[in-house]
Amino acid sequence: MTISNPTYTNPFTGQAVSPSAVSYESLSISTNTTLQWSITGNNQNQVTANIIEVTATTTGLSLAMPPATQVSVGQAMIIRNIGSNTFTVTDNSGNSIVSIASGIAQYIYVTTNTTTAGTWATVTFGAGTSSANASSLAGYGLTAIGTTLNQSYGVTAYYSSATIPTTSRAQLITWAGGAGTLTLPASGTAGANWFFMVKNIGTGIVTLQPSGTDTIDGNSYQQLQLTESIVLVCNGSGWNSFGYGRSNSFAYTELALSVTGGTTTLTSAQAANTIQIYTGTLTSNQILIVPQTVQLYTITNNTTGSYTFTVKTSASGGATVTVNQSTSLVLICDGTNVYNAASGSASTITSLTLGNGSLSVPSLKFSGDLNTGLYLPTSSNLGIVVNNTQIGQFLTTGLTITGVGIFSGGIGAGTF
Repeated sequence: MTISNPTYTNPFTGQAVSPSAVSYESLSISTNTTLQWSITGNNQNQVTANIIEVTATTTGLSLAMPPATQVSVGQAMIIRNIGSNTFTVTDNSGNSIVSIASGIAQYIYVTTNTTTAGTWATVTFGAGTSSANASSLAGYGLTAIGTTLNQSYGVTAYYSSATIPTTSRAQLITWAGGAGTLTLPASGTAGANWFFMVKNIGTGIVTLQPSGTDTIDGNSYQQLQLTESIVLVCNGSGWNSFGYGRSNSFAYTELALSVTGGTTTLTSAQAANTIQIYTGTLTSNQILIVPQTVQLYTITNNTTGSYTFTVKTSASGGATVTVNQSTSLVLICDGTNVYNAASGSASTITSLTLGNGSLSVPSLKFSGDLNTGLYLPTSSNLGIVVNNTQIGQFLTTGLTITGVGIFSGGIGAGTF
């Protein structure tokens, strides 16, 4: 019986048929080496397995691929350099396909098989570990530079009042309009650790308004003066701030706080606001405790309910001030005591200088009657004003009364 030589041509396509492949081969080369396609029934070395791990024992070696004409296009293998020396993979004619450095794996496949040398393409599989696509991983606040993720602050400008979307995570928001309001997303929607930055580069105050019952550092809102900036971080149920850059031109800031009675102790951040406005319906007497540090406050009591509003420090025995409802007072804290700046109760006043005043606006007058008091008509002349009318004056020669003087107890002593 005669057995004809086997053929490796596909009768349907006319392309060479790939013989049964070896799945894995570990290959050590010390000289330039040529690979061979595995042929069923033959026992060969240096065959083209699906995965070949190569160790080059010296530098400058090459690993040549078998003739491209013996396989179909798409025939492929992975060659990985597990040694310390770089080697070069060439085609069957000695032309370089790719150099493989230590630890690198290359996916090599045939794209043209009409010549012995053929045409080959390669894909780098990395240096022994998987490599993620940085651009597909870059989320809010991140950008891909090459294969690495890098921090990024996007900038969004607002010119009129708006609600900040959750897509503004890690962005710098600039306020470029006049006075307006930026409403924060609900803390439950934004979630813990969500943050953004705001800078006022506009021409008016911008108010940062939390949603619902959310607060910023315990405050019902936060205002930014011109050139001021702040970083806001969601804690899951409200907002905390840091990096508050205060304006050099507009030094005063405002705290707006709703209270219901009992004792409220201001935090350092809250007490840093010179102007403080309190609202809410009191269900008991309200005690406001300010830090034991020197500070000037303007307190406005806009609460309702028939209860008192008292400002003090936590120091035992310190002076306190009661602020009536619908009243604003300037208060001074010396670290222990709180005084009404207008009362002079902090110390004994030994000298008080007033303007000259006039009949229509007396220098010394009363909150219950602004048209009655004392003024200086001329030098060495003290005028007495009642309802913007001078009814008497003190001169160096004595007292002059305009109109009739009534002395119910009589007049005694002296010469008449």
